[in-house]
Amino acid sequence: MLIIDGILENGVFIPNKPLVDIKGRQSATLTVSTNDEIDRQEQILAWKQFGEVVLNSNEELEGNPERIKFKDIKEVI
Repeated sequence: MLIIDGILENGVFIPNKPLVDIKGRQSATLTVSTNDEIDRQEQILAWKQFGEVVLNSNEELEGNPERIKFKDIKEVI
């Protein structure tokens, strides 16, 4: 299986990079994601990365920081 990223514009798929080593007619499936879905996935990934950095940090806090609870990624989805 080969995954090719690109855009769909006016009914024509335009790949992000040239297609190589594809000979003859091949069966293909096109999955279209809306911008909202892409933005949501990027936001989920960014928050997950942020949470991992916070949890893995060994920085010493000064003063009396207020405790906060981050949602687990499964709670967000």
